Amino acid sequence: METVSTPRRQFLKKALAAGVLAGALGKVSWAEAVDMMAEAVRKGKVNIVWWEAQSCTGDTTSLIQATDPDLIEVLTGAIHLAGPGTVGLAFHDTVMPEWGEGAIEILKMAEKGMYDPFVLVLEGSVPDETHARKYCKDPNRCGYYCFVGEENGRVITCTEWIRRLAKRAVAVVAVGNCASYGGIPANKVLEPPPGWSYPSWSLAPTGAVGFFDDPVRGYKGLISRYADMPEFEPYYNYIYRNCEPKLSPDSDCKPAVAVPGCPANGNGILRVLVHMVLAALYPKIVPLPKASEWLDAYSRPKYIFGHTVHEQCPRAGFYAAGDLRQEPGDNDAKCLFAVGCKGPVANCPWNKFGWVNGVGGPTRTGGVCIGCTMPGFSDAYEPFYKPLPAPAAPSVPTALATTLGAAAIGAIAGYAMSKKHGSKK
Repeated sequence: METVSTPRRQFLKKALAAGVLAGALGKVSWAEAVDMMAEAVRKGKVNIVWWEAQSCTGDTTSLIQATDPDLIEVLTGAIHLAGPGTVGLAFHDTVMPEWGEGAIEILKMAEKGMYDPFVLVLEGSVPDETHARKYCKDPNRCGYYCFVGEENGRVITCTEWIRRLAKRAVAVVAVGNCASYGGIPANKVLEPPPGWSYPSWSLAPTGAVGFFDDPVRGYKGLISRYADMPEFEPYYNYIYRNCEPKLSPDSDCKPAVAVPGCPANGNGILRVLVHMVLAALYPKIVPLPKASEWLDAYSRPKYIFGHTVHEQCPRAGFYAAGDLRQEPGDNDAKCLFAVGCKGPVANCPWNKFGWVNGVGGPTRTGGVCIGCTMPGFSDAYEPFYKPLPAPAAPSVPTALATTLGAAAIGAIAGYAMSKKHGSKK
């Protein structure tokens, strides 16, 4: 019983400490409370500013499910990374104790450099605010798709906050498909109403895009849309000009990384964040390479997204035997390619490693891969239960062809041959 109760006691102690802190904050002003937390967080730490725009908070839920380390260890400063430096979660609107003006004040302090150095984490897509204002009759009551707080009597849009924070951050990590490429909020309008005018950023109702470009749907992300602005040019230089990075607020070459998924895996998120934190704390010990040396064509770490789902699938033996599932809900361990699995053209390791502590993952539990780690999701991968075309080249978006390795081509060709000869029912 002790092995079970000890972690629980540790959790309760930490929760009690958090409660005492919350009670103490009620006895001081917000300005004093913010100053106290800022002083505690910025001593010898690399901070995390986690910003949400158009999101379902699914990536935050995944973060809570992370196990190596877990969120409680991060929040309490229990994680020491190769020395005295620790990770500080300066801002996260879902889990932070501050609210209202106190929370906004922390963002303003981060913008002014009081939380330097910090890594900016983005969750959720970003909308086209010019389109929102186009349909607004009363600018005091509408005209915004996404805003948080106000300043001098006007609201601050999510896009503006990202610009402000990106300018001071030492790195940007986009978690989830929405923040990376636009995700589901960037899906096109299938049946627009009469007189509908599409936003300029994308064919989505809000014109949503991600931080990075989506070459499948042809959407420019913030990194390209604002490439000539000083807030985004250092990240554009890193991704598209392959410069030598320097994790400094004033650097002209700052790293930007995508950790896509719907949602992204919690351990994958923390793995990349730890990479960024170590590079910021110990640049001589953990130097960050150029983008071309560790990121793929869609700005994802190769050490996570270097192989397709098909290459790592536990059902691959059934594919090799030509034994394919015939109906999505069949109770068997056969390959799911014939019922719509997008594994041959999607890069993701979580079917191999499991979602939490080695457990879970779509193909491991009987569900098809829907391509949620890829640009173009979900427009380019629907219907989810329709097989990939065979041969794939004329029908699959051209941009996806870069992800087709030998295994993927073999899977599609094998499926085509089995359909032609009827070797397996």
